Amino acid sequence: MLDKIEELDRNLFLFLNNLHTGFLDWVMTLFSARLPWLPLYLAILVSVIWSCSIETTIDEQNKSRRKIVFRKREKKVIITLVISLLATFFITDFFSNQIKYLVGRLRPGWNPITCDIARVIEDNRFSYSFVSSHAANVFGLAMLTAAIFRRRWFTILIFSWAIIVSYSRIYVGRHFPGDVLFGALFGIAVGYLAYKFIQIIIQKDVLRYRQ
Repeated sequence: MLDKIEELDRNLFLFLNNLHTGFLDWVMTLFSARLPWLPLYLAILVSVIWSCSIETTIDEQNKSRRKIVFRKREKKVIITLVISLLATFFITDFFSNQIKYLVGRLRPGWNPITCDIARVIEDNRFSYSFVSSHAANVFGLAMLTAAIFRRRWFTILIFSWAIIVSYSRIYVGRHFPGDVLFGALFGIAVGYLAYKFIQIIIQKDVLRYRQ
């Protein structure tokens, strides 16, 4: 049974790995890298510290006016959220790497069955594949921040980003689909537990100011 699952995983990898163009090579390499996404992480950090809302007021002519208002959150809220974000990244990164060594599954570029036919367009250094740390990291972040901010547009964007980043690891030849899938599930679980930790510590809606 396990052999059949691994065979299916390899075949799906070869199909997805070979859906390539010159432009996609550049795009997927960008999504697969960590450094280009620092501005996103900084934007999330700023959003954790400052709350942004739109307030409507009525002027003397009885006309409604809207303005954007920024408020700094309570110190306890900021500290709790920052610790939760850092803990989510640390747990997903550390334990996904420990799982790699426990399972010992070779990456596509080193696996004897796929090493000669996989397209590896990222550094093909020797290491293990299951589970994907990238997928665990980004889905952990996506789950936690989507639960915190609770904005439909943000949830769609952050999970779309996580999906593309995870797919890019298959595209560049660093992971099999199964590595990405279980890495994503692990990240979602950690992100969910981190949000429950926030609820226990703060005991209120941490990101919405009550009117």
